[in-house]
Amino acid sequence: MVGKIIFSKVLEMPLVNYIRFIEKTTKQYLEFDKKKLFYAKIMIRDGTLFFEVPDKRLVNIYSTENYTKNKIICSLIWINTRNKFSLHILRNLLHYQSKYWFSGKEIDLKPLTYKQFLSLYPLQYLDQSRLSRLIPNLLVMTPQNQVINLKSLFISKKKYHSYLIKEIVDDNENPLKDKDIQYILTQKGINLSLRTICNCRKSLNIPNYREKDSYYYEKDITFNDYIMLSKKNLNKIPNDAGVYELSISSKIDYLNRRSNVIYIGSSKNLRKRVVNYFGNKLKNNCLKNFINSYDTFLRFCLTRDHILVEKTLLKNFRSIYGMLPKANSVGG
Repeated sequence: MVGKIIFSKVLEMPLVNYIRFIEKTTKQYLEFDKKKLFYAKIMIRDGTLFFEVPDKRLVNIYSTENYTKNKIICSLIWINTRNKFSLHILRNLLHYQSKYWFSGKEIDLKPLTYKQFLSLYPLQYLDQSRLSRLIPNLLVMTPQNQVINLKSLFISKKKYHSYLIKEIVDDNENPLKDKDIQYILTQKGINLSLRTICNCRKSLNIPNYREKDSYYYEKDITFNDYIMLSKKNLNKIPNDAGVYELSISSKIDYLNRRSNVIYIGSSKNLRKRVVNYFGNKLKNNCLKNFINSYDTFLRFCLTRDHILVEKTLLKNFRSIYGMLPKANSVGG
């Protein structure tokens, strides 16, 4: 039981920590740039998909024959198992989501659950729990030079329909009512109720036809679902660079219109930044008052250009609402 718990921790290690673990176990030390670290690079050559893993320690299978200490032998077994899991997952996702790899468009993702994946591509000792622990830590560079984690390739039917609706909305300059979207989907052979369309649209924060003129972020910015700001939800926030937005359930009066948004920020490590919102580390008194007085919600978008994207979002927000979010003092 103790071994299973420790192995779970090994699966949950971000790549930097995992490489450090391999180095400590094998005594193989190599220099690497932890800011530009990813598990594999996906490439297209002559119409064929393939991948390369830059750091071979992430795919090596280490022999245990020359070791006598049980602790080292166990560590090597865990490393070998994680390496096998990682290769198995990537190889099969390369095949299953091939259309996405070629286009780089979320609309080309096929719905896929953990249970489905394991049914299609079984591997000894790999179960839903271990799969879910490992994939958020497998960052890959796409042929379009975007760094994503493999978890983003597992989407529900609702998420797939949401991406489809987003494409329909983005492709139409005029605001569309949900009935209009329903009709376009019907033409594509997809029958969804108005309630389902509304829920899908909201899951990707796609504005309705009345809200579209207050749509302050660009089409290529896709926020995740709203997360309640609380310590128990910290594990839902990645240790990656990105922009984030804080909002409350009540609308606030701005100069030009009302909004739930109270703050827009960015960080090279989103989770570390959000941790500062608990306890006495938060120096922004306006933001502190909102967090203490209201249920606060967070959504984020991963991007390495987080500083530039933050400036753009703040500029757009001020342009549409007439002022910055209440808890932002500078920007835009």
